[in-house]
Amino acid sequence: MSNFLSPDQITKYTEEVGIKKTSTGIFNSFMLAFMGGMFIALASVGSIIATCTIQNFSLAALISGIVFSTGLMMVVIAGGALFTGNVLIIISVLQKKVSTISMFINLGISFIGNLVGALFTVVIIHFSGALEGANGSILAKLITKTAHKVEYPFSKAFLLGILCNILVCLAVWMMSSAKDTSGKVLACFFPITLFILSGYEHIVANMYYIPAGILACMNADYVKMSGVSGDIVSHITINGLVDNFIPVLLGNFVGGIIIGVAYSTIYTVNNIKLPGIRK
Repeated sequence: MSNFLSPDQITKYTEEVGIKKTSTGIFNSFMLAFMGGMFIALASVGSIIATCTIQNFSLAALISGIVFSTGLMMVVIAGGALFTGNVLIIISVLQKKVSTISMFINLGISFIGNLVGALFTVVIIHFSGALEGANGSILAKLITKTAHKVEYPFSKAFLLGILCNILVCLAVWMMSSAKDTSGKVLACFFPITLFILSGYEHIVANMYYIPAGILACMNADYVKMSGVSGDIVSHITINGLVDNFIPVLLGNFVGGIIIGVAYSTIYTVNNIKLPGIRK
């Protein structure tokens, strides 16, 4: 017996998962999303700490991707839900097993749960003093990273969001193929490392990075410790958060839809055979 699912089997499995997700009660859906937001936030913290003193851009991006991939591993293996992965419910919608309204209700609950879970982690990490190490390097990394994110124009953030969730949904897709934990870990590792390495935008990760950056900038001692200029700090605002969240959210949605529609079409729609061509 094979220890992995074929792509057409993954499609059927994902369809069944979509039915299950939309049939789950509101409270359980919210709690799974809360856990997912917390896991991704914890992975985001780890990726900042792991790279805060690395000056080489490529090496820092690679290490960040390696550490961050643990977030999705925890979500899938331990149990959790992410807005980004739940966009694949579109497969169940296309097969008329789930209504469009049910999909958007689930996505709404996932978004709120992810946000609450991420903000919960933001507050605990901030007041724990975990960001104060490395002589301010951790805070400097967080603040400059946040400033970079809030300065993206709408179109760039949107496109980076699309590219991100193409890879995230591929990671979820590939993890679904594995029947053992080690297979799921390997299937997750490479696509997620690739998306972080490439600098794409993930709405759930940004639910940690940007609020954490805003909270850090509200602490004068933290700003001083970070050594980041006041001009950079001035760009980190609630308006900047909204300006990032909207296009990244939309981009992540489109990226997930691309993967879901593509594989649903490939593996569930009868192919039209050309006349005169034998298989």
